[in-house]
Amino acid sequence: MYRLLGAVLISSTVGIAALSAQSATSIVGTWKVVKYEDRAADGSMTYPYGENPVGYFVYDPTAHLSVHIMRTPAMKAFPGMREGTGEGTAYREAFLAYVAYFGTYAVDAVKGTVTHHVEGSLRPDYTGTDQVRPFRIDGDRLIIEIRDGQQYLRRELIRMR
Repeated sequence: MYRLLGAVLISSTVGIAALSAQSATSIVGTWKVVKYEDRAADGSMTYPYGENPVGYFVYDPTAHLSVHIMRTPAMKAFPGMREGTGEGTAYREAFLAYVAYFGTYAVDAVKGTVTHHVEGSLRPDYTGTDQVRPFRIDGDRLIIEIRDGQQYLRRELIRMR
C-alpha cells in the first residue's frame, strides 16, 4: 500500500512539474493582439484601443516581457507634436491611444496565471507593480481573461511564427 501511495504521489508531483514546465515554456514567443475588449456589469462593451487594435506581447525565454498596444485607426500627427509644443488635449488623446510596458514575468501553472513584474511603463501607475493575468493557451491562441468585480476583460492574441 505504501508503495502504491508513494507511486501515486511521485507521479502526481512529476505531472504537476511537467505541467508547470510546459505552461511556463508554452507562453514564450511573440503574440499579436487580435482582441482587447472590456465588458461592464451592465453588459456594455468598450474597446479601449478600437475594435481592431494592433500590438504585441513578447515573452522571451529569459523571463523578460514587452507589451505594446495601439488604437486603430492610428492618430494623425498634430502640430507641435515633435517639438513638445502641441495642444494639451492632443497629447492626452495620444497618451490614451497607446499602452506600453516592459519587465519580467513569472508563470504559475497551478493557478493558471502569468504575473507581469512591470519595471517601466508609459503609465506611471503601472511602473513597479505586479499585474496578475489569468491565462490559457488554446493552440496558437493566448487568451487572458480578467474578472474584476462585475467587469470582465478579455485579451486575445495569436502566436507569431
